[in-house]
Amino acid sequence: MALYTDIIKRFPANKIFIMGDSAGGGFTLALAQEIRDAGLNMPYRLVLISPWADLSGADKSLEAYDRWQYVDSLRKYGADWAGELDMKNPMVSPFYGDMKGLPPTDVYTGTWEVFYPDIVRLYDKMKASGINVRLHIAPKLGHEYVLWPCPEGEAARKEISDIINNNFNVLI
Repeated sequence: MALYTDIIKRFPANKIFIMGDSAGGGFTLALAQEIRDAGLNMPYRLVLISPWADLSGADKSLEAYDRWQYVDSLRKYGADWAGELDMKNPMVSPFYGDMKGLPPTDVYTGTWEVFYPDIVRLYDKMKASGINVRLHIAPKLGHEYVLWPCPEGEAARKEISDIINNNFNVLI
């Protein structure tokens, strides 16, 4: 939050994109909620790649496909991160926070990652809150596929680049 506060002193918020992957996607969402609650100007857009937005969630049945993420380990790491806070505290699990007033958001997920059902629920909650949100689903791909050296990852990275470039071309 301190970094964002410093950045908006030097750049207009409508020139700022915030992106995060996995836990960073959850941090990004929690930060956006904190920015809104503080009454600061919102960033222009969020991009969430395989966001871990509900530390109490994850689908154990998808472990057979997601070779990077194991639900029991994730829940232990989540509990360690939460410390004394409740796992459903929005600063820990931003899924449980208010989505109203957040900036337009693009969310990327593969169907073979343990967060997939949670990410779909997040998308549904954001959509129901009136957020301009787009869900990008890659069939039979796993956690953070956007970063993989594969055609689908390359296409997703190009799409994210286009989202940024197209929006900034309109603003400049």
